[in-house]
Amino acid sequence: MASRKLPALESNVVDQQRDIVEETRTGAELSREWNEHQREIAEAARQEHEESREQGEDRRTWAEDARETAEELRRMHEELRAVAEDARKSAEEARHAAEDLRRATEIALKATYEQTAILQELRDTMMRYEAYAESTNRAST
Repeated sequence: MASRKLPALESNVVDQQRDIVEETRTGAELSREWNEHQREIAEAARQEHEESREQGEDRRTWAEDARETAEELRRMHEELRAVAEDARKSAEEARHAAEDLRRATEIALKATYEQTAILQELRDTMMRYEAYAESTNRAST
């Protein structure tokens, strides 16, 4: 009887060893799957971090571009302000020049009227002189 119990015991031990090996395999497979899952999570997190870093870099680039654009607009505004100031000064100078021209025109017109009056008086004097000369010539003849 002891010999019959021995093979049954051996068979029981073998079955238990098989169960242990199967549980170990199952545990190892679950562990491998868990590790793979953790690796995928880590890769997704790394990818998300990389995308976030790239977005941050893009935002910094856009901010720098915006700053440069704002600086260029400020410089252009300054130039326009200077041009407007120059135009205002030029308009003021043109107004002064027009005023000077108006005064010069008034003086020239007054001088023309005075010259006309002088010439008329000169003509009248010459005509009187000629009339006097003719009358003296007739009287002497």
